Amino acid sequence: MKKILVLFAALVFLVFTGGCFTSSLYEKSALESRNFVEEVSSFLITQDGKQLIVVGKQHHYIFPANDTLKFILSWSERKRVKASFYNFAINEDQSFSGNYSLTVENSQSLPADTQKLLISKGFTEYNPTQKFTYYSSVNGTRYLADKFEVPATMLFNQKYSINMSESQPSAAATLRRIVLTPLAVAADGALLLGGIPLLLLAIPLGALN
Repeated sequence: MKKILVLFAALVFLVFTGGCFTSSLYEKSALESRNFVEEVSSFLITQDGKQLIVVGKQHHYIFPANDTLKFILSWSERKRVKASFYNFAINEDQSFSGNYSLTVENSQSLPADTQKLLISKGFTEYNPTQKFTYYSSVNGTRYLADKFEVPATMLFNQKYSINMSESQPSAAATLRRIVLTPLAVAADGALLLGGIPLLLLAIPLGALN
């Protein structure tokens, strides 16, 4: 009978301490999930128009350009467009997802055929504020910037900030998995991605949140 009581007490002890241990692990994991601010200094596109790069102080974010983005980048009135990025989330494998918007202010001053073209490209007209806005999402890969220096000619005149959320079981383990940026600087000072020249995007950035 004593042996049974001892075994029962041991079992109860294991159940309760095991529960505490599991709770401790969960709390630790939750604590290691973090939000951080990425300081953005440049927004680039490959010369072939296929890839876009958000250049941050800590990381570089590379994602494909969709048809609407390609249209805007080649549009003669692209200086009217303001881009905003938000809800960026980083996964454990360093893939990321996020949302962005493209806004054309003072839309009423545009010719009627241009307004129709914007609508055909997915923009929505907001009459009270006289603007066209396009909303979409991105998916790409995050790379470690390390000490890579982007040429001064490829930087914005001012810096912007974007809020990021990062979910990970171990911050140290995740850092070990981040691949170094594929960006490179040629002998003539040109900035390259996979051997393809990069261009600075002359699109004003709005609030990055």
